[in-house]
Amino acid sequence: MSYSETISNLIENLFENSKRASSKLLSKRERSSKDIKELASDIIDSGNNIARVQSAKEFFSIINNLSDCEFKKLILHLRDDRDINIEKAKLAVKAYDDDKSEKNYIALQKANVSERKILFRKLNSFDESTTYLVKLRERILSSSSKNQNYNKVDNDLKTLFFDWFNRGFLVLKPIDWNTPAAILEKIIKYESVHQINSWSELRDRINSIDRKCFAFFHPAMGNEPLIFVEIALTSELPKNINQILNTTRSTSNINKLNKAIFYSISNCQRGLDGISFGNYLIKDVVRYIQTEIPGIKEFFTLSPVPGFMDWMKINNYDFYRDLNSNLSVETITENKKSLDDLVRRYLLVTNRKDNKPNDSVTRFHIGNGASMHQINFLADTSKNGLKKGCSFMINYRYDINNIKSNQEKYAANGHIQYKKNI
Repeated sequence: MSYSETISNLIENLFENSKRASSKLLSKRERSSKDIKELASDIIDSGNNIARVQSAKEFFSIINNLSDCEFKKLILHLRDDRDINIEKAKLAVKAYDDDKSEKNYIALQKANVSERKILFRKLNSFDESTTYLVKLRERILSSSSKNQNYNKVDNDLKTLFFDWFNRGFLVLKPIDWNTPAAILEKIIKYESVHQINSWSELRDRINSIDRKCFAFFHPAMGNEPLIFVEIALTSELPKNINQILNTTRSTSNINKLNKAIFYSISNCQRGLDGISFGNYLIKDVVRYIQTEIPGIKEFFTLSPVPGFMDWMKINNYDFYRDLNSNLSVETITENKKSLDDLVRRYLLVTNRKDNKPNDSVTRFHIGNGASMHQINFLADTSKNGLKKGCSFMINYRYDINNIKSNQEKYAANGHIQYKKNI
């Protein structure tokens, strides 16, 4: 067996073993919430791995039972009392400035790590601890506000996640009707673009010859998907979402399928906000499809325009107000010409200080190397589609031959590649 095969099998085994791990913490809640600061100190100072595992389980058990008020007090403690020791850091900087030895370099690195970051690292000591840390960050993000921010605490966790969730640890899995039910339930729960209303709808999206679904998992998070993408295989470029979601569509063109349409990408873990998976997912899925379904030659998206109406509210309030007084297909159809002009301005002319596109989905796909191919009116007439995007959807094209050059142009000057006369 080759070295790469050995590593691949090891990661696969870790993934399978973690899926079978119990979802219950083994330790009982033996301490009160008042003792969690003392427990944190024990974990930070601990050099005994076995004792640390038990303490980490106890720490998470206590956190799960903290009221919102108690939780905020804990995070404030981590923010204010578990920071970098400035005096030690200054001494380490001076020592390294005087003598750039290996010893002083290592000491400098250690001195610039906060106690809370040491705590988070040591908490990651048993099978499910990574999942609990992700859920902890989710609660931190939910608790943060303009009046009470926890950015330092959040940043320490986030920087650890950048290392722990790098591409080398992600496992790409096809999602189909043979996938464990626990995962399928999460696909329904986490779908954030086009709601899945029943098991039959889910089955159509993952178990049809012209529909596919793929997800990234992490060996330390078991059955918890990180992100998933839904794909339609078509012979024509779809101009509206009903062409894809229609469960009674014709199968007469099955032998002519030559396009893959990415129509829904859903991030599953709010605790991993800011950790980018989507760009890797799309590229990995493209490679998978090219290998497994060689008849598919072109790759597009059918994507929402989620910020258009909010942008219109700021940039053309009178028109926005008139539309919203009776937001309906009839109303927007009557105003098609004005909306066509506005949506192109929104998509192609930025109002942002960083010179990036106004639309978050545009920033994602253009930054990922796609080009804007087609703007579709009356493409999503659902309540949410009208409220956020005024019915517009976009086809972005992933041209395998131009992805790299498109990325380079965008990175250099914010240039948006788009089809002529779009």
